[in-house]
Amino acid sequence: MDFISLIVLVAAIAAAFIFKANTGLVAMTAALILARFAGITDKWLVKQFDSNLFIMLLGVMYLFSIAQENKTLDLLSKKVLSLCRGRVKLFPLIMFVLAAVLSAIGPGLISVSALVAALSVALAKQSNINPIKLLPFGTLGAFAGGLSPITPSGIVAIGVAAESGITGLAAPLMIKMALTNVLYAAILYFLIFKWHKEKNIQLTANGDQEEKIPPFTAKQWMTLAGIAVVAVLATVFSMNVGLASFAVSVVLTVFKAADEGAAMKRVPWNTLIMIAGVGILISLVTELGGIDLLSKALSALMGPKTASAIMAVLAGVMSWVSSASGVVMPTLIPTVPGIAATMQGANVLEIVVGLCIGAHLAALSPLSSCGGLMLSAYSSSEGVTAKDRNRVFAHLFIMSAAGVAFSGLLALLGLYR
Repeated sequence: MDFISLIVLVAAIAAAFIFKANTGLVAMTAALILARFAGITDKWLVKQFDSNLFIMLLGVMYLFSIAQENKTLDLLSKKVLSLCRGRVKLFPLIMFVLAAVLSAIGPGLISVSALVAALSVALAKQSNINPIKLLPFGTLGAFAGGLSPITPSGIVAIGVAAESGITGLAAPLMIKMALTNVLYAAILYFLIFKWHKEKNIQLTANGDQEEKIPPFTAKQWMTLAGIAVVAVLATVFSMNVGLASFAVSVVLTVFKAADEGAAMKRVPWNTLIMIAGVGILISLVTELGGIDLLSKALSALMGPKTASAIMAVLAGVMSWVSSASGVVMPTLIPTVPGIAATMQGANVLEIVVGLCIGAHLAALSPLSSCGGLMLSAYSSSEGVTAKDRNRVFAHLFIMSAAGVAFSGLLALLGLYR
């Protein structure tokens, strides 16, 4: 059943792309058939619905739908565009640095990823650039600063390591996480998306003078303040970012910052179904031992020189189906001292750094929170079809898999030593 479940997972995702169907609906159908075949009840299957992730995504989607409906993001993107003075090559750099700074000072990956994803899509649309070319840079920037000692993920990693007798992790984890994401972003910038070849754009139709960009209206200032409040509530007060987004959205609606009906129509419900459906199937695959089978196959290949690389890949694979900070790091970090003890020459810090970085780079996947927010931001923009959404889903997953492999390669080369 473990092997069969992995085959079903791959087949379901492939079938959705081939027949251009919603991946979530196909995944739920596959999960129903597989569960009956494995003797698992429908009641158990329904319980695998990730209500926490659903509420988080829906709340953030609705908040940024309001920001799109009242043109707050459009105007903000125009101001960023004006700041760059038409130099398109600077867009990825600005998004990366902005996200890295915001993430490092404590807000956390999810809050920052939500903000920069929505801003990236608005900026790309304003500049007639494919959003998928810009979306990853903001998220990679959030990752770059996301393991500083004062971020939620950094606190989890350092705390779990300390409980396992591993000290001295803070500085190398923060520095090497930042370096890894800078290198991966550089590869995407120069080799994949070729941003260095982008030509500058005119700020006006005739190019004689800059367009006069209007100031934010009272409703738009309220919206920007609301987004800032959500970031504070979610980080400083540890409030669920989805519930906080709903609360702020209600206030904005009461004060007529945007039309509630129009904003609700902008919520990408197809994307929510996609993420929820695939999550149910993956939970079933995990229950049937498919993920364990994959993990054991990777662990069997481990040696002193490859331990960090294998753990980075293993953590990445696990992060596709669970939370990096909530599940992967607390599960894998305590196993590192025991693994290192069985291998002469294995370095404990090197292995921990590798697995933490691999786990977070996997979060580019649309099945994870950060990747899901990127897909949601893209799906919320006008004119996006089901075919477009499925294509971006595939692109994000490929970038996630490549990121995990890249972290494993850097570990193998000794960067995390």
